Amino acid sequence: MSDFLKNLRSSHKKDRSNPKRNLDGYFYPENDRRKNRDRRSHYSENLESLLVSLRNILPQIVDNAYSVTDHFEKISSQNGQLVEAKIHQYNAISFFFNNLNKIFTEDLFVHSPGKNSKTTASYTSGTHYTKDDILTIIRTMRKEGATFAIIADYLKDKEIPTFSGKGKWHAQTIHRLCK
Repeated sequence: MSDFLKNLRSSHKKDRSNPKRNLDGYFYPENDRRKNRDRRSHYSENLESLLVSLRNILPQIVDNAYSVTDHFEKISSQNGQLVEAKIHQYNAISFFFNNLNKIFTEDLFVHSPGKNSKTTASYTSGTHYTKDDILTIIRTMRKEGATFAIIADYLKDKEIPTFSGKGKWHAQTIHRLCK
């Protein structure tokens, strides 16, 4: 057992770092870094040559900046024209399909010459109430606060036929029409 404890204690000693170690160079030896006097040798000569080359290049930079702004203006105007063209194209497609729908509805639904297309004709019982008239009666009574059952009773009392001409008015029917 004592051998085990000795090995355990001795293995930890190997992992410890030396507390007296020199950390001034942040884990790098001091002699690897350049000395301050070597850092800026010929500094004034480099600065003068950079200034001369910068003066030579500066007009080209200005010209390039102007040309870039011109190109961006052209691109933005072309994008505006492209958007206008797409809007015109979408409007033309919409107009085409609207006209196509009108043509199909005119072909499929043949109107008789005596009937008005806005109002619905009278019903099978021979009364003069149209669908629009009945809907306006229902809407006005609802605005006055009448319930669906009261509206159904009113339509029954006036002997106004249902839209199909069969059956009687019910509160549920009025409710569905109001939706």
